[in-house]
Amino acid sequence: MADRVAASITIGGSVTGAEFITLCRLIAAEDLSVGEDGDPFSPADRADGEPLQLFDHQAIGGQFAALEVWCFQHGLPFSRWCAGYPGGWDAERVVFTGTGAIETYPATEKGEVIATRATLDLHESISTLRAWFAAADVEIPPLTILPDVATPLTDITRASAGREESGGGGSEHCSQLKKGSAQ
Repeated sequence: MADRVAASITIGGSVTGAEFITLCRLIAAEDLSVGEDGDPFSPADRADGEPLQLFDHQAIGGQFAALEVWCFQHGLPFSRWCAGYPGGWDAERVVFTGTGAIETYPATEKGEVIATRATLDLHESISTLRAWFAAADVEIPPLTILPDVATPLTDITRASAGREESGGGGSEHCSQLKKGSAQ
């Protein structure tokens, strides 16, 4: 059996309706809840103007691998905390701002970011250390659902579709017709 610990994730940013459905499926696959001891997540739990805050007491490896990868690929900011596992890993906070790299910070078992001796050695001044802490405590924006914007089929004309999309007589199209009629 895999090592499991308590973990939480906060997700923000903007998704289309179709992407929100995929996000909900990923959340359901992780069996995340809306409170530390709450009910399983339901799409109705998303609150306007708020990021999603989700929890799991038995997160495999202290992470939500597929969900985090999907958020990264879609530029959705997130912050994840997980408890430490004796002999496995220390408690940590992982932050993705929506762009750039995913950053990892040491944390307490309550989720507070801490600076180790190694962290202090990396910073030349208190101001750069403060910036490091600020980056770890980034505020995740609300999760908003954008309307799916698709042109209705009735509004697509042959001219707006372009030659390739409309089969507008390109040489490849003509040669395929000739091949079909030769058989």
